[in-house]
Amino acid sequence: MKTTPTYGISYIEGGDLVSNAAAGFKKAAETTEAALKLVDQRSTIAGVKPAIAGTLATLATMRGSTGQTGYVTSDGNNNGPYCWNGSAWVKYAQNTQINSLQSQIAAITQGYESGTVTLQTTQLGAASVRFAKHKTKPKAVLVTRVRNSQDGDDRARIFNPIVWDITATDFQVRFWRLDTHNWAESWPLTFSYLAIW
Repeated sequence: MKTTPTYGISYIEGGDLVSNAAAGFKKAAETTEAALKLVDQRSTIAGVKPAIAGTLATLATMRGSTGQTGYVTSDGNNNGPYCWNGSAWVKYAQNTQINSLQSQIAAITQGYESGTVTLQTTQLGAASVRFAKHKTKPKAVLVTRVRNSQDGDDRARIFNPIVWDITATDFQVRFWRLDTHNWAESWPLTFSYLAIW
């Protein structure tokens, strides 16, 4: 006999012996009854009260209602709250873990700014973008041209972006026309950028 993964309901397979059929039906009925009891208890005090164990190994031997909380109290790094997901106890993230993740995410996102802008170039084919989050000069700025709704296939290819100047507050990009070999004067152009600190 095998059991279902979520509620452990037993079922008979084709290879089970006929002589064991009575025991198999009994086991299937008992496990179905236990699963129904588990579902019924979800909205009762018994179904929502926490399961408490000294060690994670002990908690692992207990079944819970899906969403039920369990606690490990005397097992070193395994101490803390857990949640029954239907088949196992899964540890909740602790405040220190969440704070650590937030710090890591902040460190990653503090190192760059990016965006996509549409600007009219000047008579010199230049456009400037101000940095929103940083007050120091970045190590690098990367720019790529983005096709906008006004661009045909040919026009999308003829403007070559060149990062011309980088300061602590902004950067300037100039667009060189590959067809006329001049700066793209007074053109509405869309481009994406990535500034890295």
